[in-house]
Amino acid sequence: MPKTTGRGKNLIPWLSLLRWALPLLIFLAVLLEQLFLRPFIGQRWPRWSLFLSVFFYGMVGPLAIWWILTWLRGTLAEQERSQDRIQEWEEYLASITSASADAIISLDTEGIIRTWNRGAELIFGYRAEEMVGEHFSRLVPPELLKSGELRLIAREIEKGGYIRDYETERIAKDGRRVKVQLTQSLLRDKEGRAIGSSLIMRDITDRKRAEEEILQLTRELEEKVEQRTRRLARAYEELEERNEELRRVNEELRDLDRLKSEFVSMVSHELRSPLTNISGAVELLLDSSAEVDEKKMLEVIGEESARLTRLVQGILDVSRIEARKLDLRRERVDILPLMQRVIVNLQGSTSLHQFLLPHADTLPRVWGDEDRIAQIFFNLLDNAVKYSPQGGKITVTAKPEGKEMVISVTDQGLGISDKEKERIFWKFHRVNGSDSREAYGYGLGLYITKGLVEAQGGRIWVESSVGKGSTFSFTLPLAGRKGKRRK
Repeated sequence: MPKTTGRGKNLIPWLSLLRWALPLLIFLAVLLEQLFLRPFIGQRWPRWSLFLSVFFYGMVGPLAIWWILTWLRGTLAEQERSQDRIQEWEEYLASITSASADAIISLDTEGIIRTWNRGAELIFGYRAEEMVGEHFSRLVPPELLKSGELRLIAREIEKGGYIRDYETERIAKDGRRVKVQLTQSLLRDKEGRAIGSSLIMRDITDRKRAEEEILQLTRELEEKVEQRTRRLARAYEELEERNEELRRVNEELRDLDRLKSEFVSMVSHELRSPLTNISGAVELLLDSSAEVDEKKMLEVIGEESARLTRLVQGILDVSRIEARKLDLRRERVDILPLMQRVIVNLQGSTSLHQFLLPHADTLPRVWGDEDRIAQIFFNLLDNAVKYSPQGGKITVTAKPEGKEMVISVTDQGLGISDKEKERIFWKFHRVNGSDSREAYGYGLGLYITKGLVEAQGGRIWVESSVGKGSTFSFTLPLAGRKGKRRK
């Protein structure tokens, strides 16, 4: 916008000054002429005295007035040109504001609309005569009014002088929600007092809709990528699991093949050895010329027959466990007398081992099959005897924990490595399989023991260190007070 010149700005103060200064200057000039110039001329050149007075009074006043009027004419013309330029710029700015596609609105300090341009008409559908004089809150959605949005904007403008690119919603004449980007600036007068604010609102409804569509497409794309990634990850995991399963099955097959070979060799030995002993004893009994102790031969036959029976019984138990056809007769069982009976039967077969029973006089009854529980004890104690070749103490403990009885058998034998612990309850597996003379058996005892424990609702595990012995523990459910004997 063009600026007015200094003369145009200061015309009124100069006129006020000249109103008092011009008469004073004329008075001083007349006084000077009468007191000094006229007496001096009259004495020297009396003939010129009248001519000088006429010249002085006829020329000085008009010249001063001519100069002042000329100066006033130039100043007023400059001021008129400046006003024309100002008016042109105002009309130009007004045309820009009027033709703008953005809503340009001015408000007073109370929020009353003072101007309303064509852009506001296009965005909100109201004509200027409908909105000028109305409060701006007419355009604000009720929920935003309730949340105090206008107070928030007013505080921001009061604090910083303006608020820029604030995104919100306003209501058009037809009830549409219009998303707008709002910029509002505080207006002040020359003294710095707030006189209102100017408000520019840009319709960003289409842009926000496009952004939402792009965002939605991006989310859908991300979801599809994530789904594909999950499927690929799942397929990869399944492939890895299958590969691992194949590796594990392959390893198990190799182990089973090895165990099968060992089992065939072991069973053939277990069958051949007692059968050879029985055959030899029978031949001696039938040889009338040989002098033999018939009772001793019969004892040999009985022991070897019992050995064969145990082998066959173990194989039958394995078949029943795998077919889940174990015949269990559950009842309330006194565990301490059962332990004592099993130990008495074992003590006759070893003189190197000392058996230690729980110190308690009585223990709570457990719920299970008494014969199978005795078989579990026998297998664990027999295992402790076999793998403690140098003798030592074999300690049996039992204590109730919650709804279970925890029973442990601890020996001072060779111990078990961590690798062997993973396989100790496998079928046909023996820790000391390379030396069947010291640890005879066919690798089914612990497998059968685990099946018998789990069939009765219990758990079994082992704790061991190489060279420090082993502890086999298992649990059985405690018998309730109302438990009844099952036939």
